[in-house]
Amino acid sequence: MVKNILRSRVKQIAIKIIYDNCTANEHFQAGWGFSCVVEVGLRKILFDTGADVHAFFSNLQKFGMQCEEITDVVYSHKHADHIAGFEEVIGKIKQSGRLFLPKKFPSKKRPPTIHTEIVEEFQEIDSGIYSLVLKGGFFFYEQALVIETKNGLVVITGCAHPGIITLLQEVQKRLKQPIHLVLGGFHLFRSKQSYIDEVVHQFKALKVQTAAPCHCTGSMAIERFHQAFKENFYKIGAGTMLTLDK
Repeated sequence: MVKNILRSRVKQIAIKIIYDNCTANEHFQAGWGFSCVVEVGLRKILFDTGADVHAFFSNLQKFGMQCEEITDVVYSHKHADHIAGFEEVIGKIKQSGRLFLPKKFPSKKRPPTIHTEIVEEFQEIDSGIYSLVLKGGFFFYEQALVIETKNGLVVITGCAHPGIITLLQEVQKRLKQPIHLVLGGFHLFRSKQSYIDEVVHQFKALKVQTAAPCHCTGSMAIERFHQAFKENFYKIGAGTMLTLDK
């Protein structure tokens, strides 16, 4: 009952890009990696922390935010460009906070100071907010964040090591809803033009409404998405803030 009451008061979602290869504002620092904060009602969800802890904290502060405000932390996977300052960041989160890690995340990284949940496959972490974990390689799994909105699902991915199309197909299989926005790293920076074109085609076939590629998507792929999605393309960089209707 409480979840329903809180959910009914949520009118908008804010997504703040804390860390990325590019900047949308000259006052923010850039670096290879990704981090964002998703604000949904009373939840402030930190998704990854980039590669440079000093740049991460500096950019977070430029948004007028402190780690103490964060209610939940979600790490997509164990690679260094997504987990900067892991121990320091977690140490600043209030004890009431929650940490969500994908299975097979290094056990030495699991802090004793905060409630930690290991997501095995698919889990609703709050009303209308989901974690999806897929195999990203031989030795690791990757976690994506999925949020329900009035216009469809918002999918946030760190690097999409499992394959961005595989990820989106699994999201639709699980939730059976249209996908409004896909944001994050699509891991196409080493891909040939022909493969990038096929991925863009698959986005269209899946009826993805809006694309916001960044980080490891690569400049060539980002430009191809821009050409294909036109006004339904978001240019992303550290300092970007998107506001969506919930």
